[in-house]
Amino acid sequence: MNLRLRFPRRWWTRSGLALKRSDLESVSRGQQAQILGSMIRERRELMGLTLRDLATQIRITTPVLEALERGWIDRLPERTYLASMLPQVERCLELPPGCLEPVLPVSVSRSKLKSVRGFGRFTPGSIDVFTTWQGSVVYGAVMIFSLVAMNRQQQTFARQNGLALQPVKANIQVVSSAPVTSTAGALSTFEGLRPLEQARQRLPQDWLKGVATSVNPNDGVLQLLFNQPSQLKINSEGGDRVQLAAGQGQLTFQMRAPIDLTMTPPPEEIQQVKWNGVPLKQVPKFSGVYRVEKSSL
Repeated sequence: MNLRLRFPRRWWTRSGLALKRSDLESVSRGQQAQILGSMIRERRELMGLTLRDLATQIRITTPVLEALERGWIDRLPERTYLASMLPQVERCLELPPGCLEPVLPVSVSRSKLKSVRGFGRFTPGSIDVFTTWQGSVVYGAVMIFSLVAMNRQQQTFARQNGLALQPVKANIQVVSSAPVTSTAGALSTFEGLRPLEQARQRLPQDWLKGVATSVNPNDGVLQLLFNQPSQLKINSEGGDRVQLAAGQGQLTFQMRAPIDLTMTPPPEEIQQVKWNGVPLKQVPKFSGVYRVEKSSL
């Protein structure tokens, strides 16, 4: 008679709740959650623990443990938090490591990988430009359509402008009132249409006169020569405000009249203050005070 030694099987094998990996893959995630939840509840009751006791030991809230036992997938936390909770449940209930992983939702990277490998459900709202071939095709089609539309628009504008071009209209009243007997007379009648010819006919004096009128006659150069330390204060219409202590030397300012100048102590020589190279005289009865009047031009 042959005797065989039989070793006691593990409790999850005896209870019939352990499934092969191929069996787990053949069922849905909701069914897997219910099967694993009943296994968790049976193991907890076998160890004589209540939901509150288990929650206190592994520091996980009671609603999460209840959702695990009842297979309520919609009430479970996110994958990041759930992945850190399941190993604690496995260690506390002495379950095989990794047996509760089917409860975890599919990661985003794996779901994207599956959609890229297969055609999947493609909609214009799910286009990811430059990362999927569908997005690249749609992007290229949009760019080509935009270029063609812009080209056709420019061609239309060019045709419209070609038909709408008109010559410069002449002043009929001037032509009728001034009889023209020659080409020179016609050119003199429409002088505004030949500005380059008018520029060639201008004399050098006209150019200098135009430059002179563009310069402000109130602008000038103020020169100061110091033979001794002095206090200087200047105010001008151009917004210049100067107040300083100067030693021996020379100062030059470009200012706009009118200008009020005060020097303390007063200079001894008349050549010490000049406006555009012309010596200035002190204001009568005011020692050390000079004034440049505004030009009337």
